[in-house]
Amino acid sequence: MHLSARVSRTLWLRERGVAELRWASITLWTMVALSLVAIVLDPSGGDFDTVLIIATPAAALATFAGWGRFRSRIGGLQVVRLGLGPAVLAVAVLGAGMANLVTLLVPAAAPLVILAMAFAAMTRGYAIAASILIGASIAVLIAHWQVVGTAGIADVVSDEFVVGALVTVLASAGMALMFRIATNAEARATRLAARDRRRADELETLSRILARFDGSQPVRAVIQSIVGDIASEFDITLVSMYLPDGDGRLSMVGVAGYDSPFHVIETGVGVIGRTAATRRTQFVPDTLTDPDYRAARPDVRSEVAAPILHGDELLGVVNFEGTEDHPIGPAQVALAEMVCHEIAGALRSARLDDERRDRLHAIERVLAVSRSLVADLDRTRIVTSIVDVAAELLSADVVGLISRGPDGIFRAEAGVGFPPEALGSEVPSGLGLSGRCIAEGARQIGIQDVVAWPAAYRSARPGGDTAHAGLALPIVVSDEVAAVLLVSRIGVERRFTDLELGIADLLTAQIAIALQNADLHARVAESAVRDPLTGLLNRRYFDEAVETAYASAGRSGAPLSLIVFDLDHFSDVNNEHGHAVGDAVLRRVARAMTSAVRTGDVVARYGGEEFVIIAPGASQDDAVRLAERIRIRVTHEARDAIDGFVVPLTISAGVASRLGDETDGRGLFRAADSALLTAKRAGRDRVATV
Repeated sequence: MHLSARVSRTLWLRERGVAELRWASITLWTMVALSLVAIVLDPSGGDFDTVLIIATPAAALATFAGWGRFRSRIGGLQVVRLGLGPAVLAVAVLGAGMANLVTLLVPAAAPLVILAMAFAAMTRGYAIAASILIGASIAVLIAHWQVVGTAGIADVVSDEFVVGALVTVLASAGMALMFRIATNAEARATRLAARDRRRADELETLSRILARFDGSQPVRAVIQSIVGDIASEFDITLVSMYLPDGDGRLSMVGVAGYDSPFHVIETGVGVIGRTAATRRTQFVPDTLTDPDYRAARPDVRSEVAAPILHGDELLGVVNFEGTEDHPIGPAQVALAEMVCHEIAGALRSARLDDERRDRLHAIERVLAVSRSLVADLDRTRIVTSIVDVAAELLSADVVGLISRGPDGIFRAEAGVGFPPEALGSEVPSGLGLSGRCIAEGARQIGIQDVVAWPAAYRSARPGGDTAHAGLALPIVVSDEVAAVLLVSRIGVERRFTDLELGIADLLTAQIAIALQNADLHARVAESAVRDPLTGLLNRRYFDEAVETAYASAGRSGAPLSLIVFDLDHFSDVNNEHGHAVGDAVLRRVARAMTSAVRTGDVVARYGGEEFVIIAPGASQDDAVRLAERIRIRVTHEARDAIDGFVVPLTISAGVASRLGDETDGRGLFRAADSALLTAKRAGRDRVATV
């Protein structure tokens, strides 16, 4: 079986000229072989000697031509293909010799002529060979009649000669006809195979192109790559693809070859819109005659638009357009429909992949945001991050965080695209989307109209007076609305999708946790650095603050002063009036100090009846004046009764200012404390300096 296949590949080539040369050599070598057999059987006959002499070099020449390095060039010559059959016939005729003109008896080697005609029937030169054979036969008959007529002999024409010549011609003609039929059938089969192979190649190419739908990229990004591949792989001038956008329109998601394509097409408008409306392929051989055609390029003359369908659902439209030089035909129509058929399932799967990927991506982003928010305990930074993140995740033009204050009133705390004048303003319960969200504690979706807003707010707001698609989301902490996240987009048509609403719900849940943690941390931090009796900062805070202030003054060269206070004879107050009165006295002193200090000064209760003030930027004289003001105010307020008792009270103070020779803030404190001791020794109720 392998041998026959190899022989077939050797003798039945696609290069028919080379195949004919090889069959010519086989025919001629067959003549040589038959001649040798005949000579061996009848050495004295001499009937095949001439055949052997002529056929041997002819066979060698044909072998060289059919199997040599120049076989393709020789076999491709038309003159060779036309003359090859007649040449082999000529070898057979010349080798066999003429028939007897008197008796018309054919020579012994005449059957080789039949072999030559059988070969000639396979070549393009068969008609020439048949004409030669018929002409030679007629010439022999004429010569026979002339010989017989001249000799006066009765007509002894052999009917066998005529029948033999006719049989040879007719048999070879039948063979030639059958060969032509077989050749045509083979050609047709070859064309069908080529068409099937081309279709298989197209399918393979499409499969390779559509393999991009592997879920790793968004649908729109993949489609643009696919459109470009289709244009290049299938040599189509203009290719585009459109997907429904949900509003009765088609949006372009992939384009190749266009300078100014139509990005949005209304369903029913143009050839593409007509395809979407009818859900049938539209082929326009001449766009100049189609009333619906809309020109994207002036040289376009043909177009095919095919729908991408999944059941009854329109997934998109594939569009090919051809120019005058490169028109669209039935082959491209079939290709467009094949693209739609092959892409439908992949496109639907890819859309589902997109939706899943979007949901997962949204969850991942919200979780990443949550980790960032929860990791930060500074409320100012958190609220700034909240509005920034909401604007990004929800593609919003305006975001505002409306928070409930300690007094229970909701005010705008932070915003992106929010009118600066509106920050800090009160948001009444029940008014607008935000107010309804506060009142009902539920998500509100609707139109945010600003007609009732103050003109200053409208002018600073993105879109001005244009209504927004709005969304108000409650941030619930301990079953109460602690804040509202207000999100809006310019234009009422930019509604929020189900996926975006899900993102918003996830986000607000994380915001609630972040705000609760920040507020709790603030309360804990405040209690850690505050004196619970007086509300002043405590010694722990002071120890850190004085070092920070000392280092800052050292860097800037600004003055820094420290005042240490001590209540005079405070133990007598406790002993005489009790600790409750003593505590009230301490609170009164704390109020006097906080009311007298400057902005930026730090007041702390250092311990017992001792207080300290850090006064950045204050010179020694400034600090002395501040200490005197506090001393006088404390003495003055001591005139008011506490629980029915008038408690006389004075206070001593020591002042120290930074000279630069201290090693740290503690050194400055020791200096002020030393000054306080001086004031005590000098009789109390006074201010002393170092």
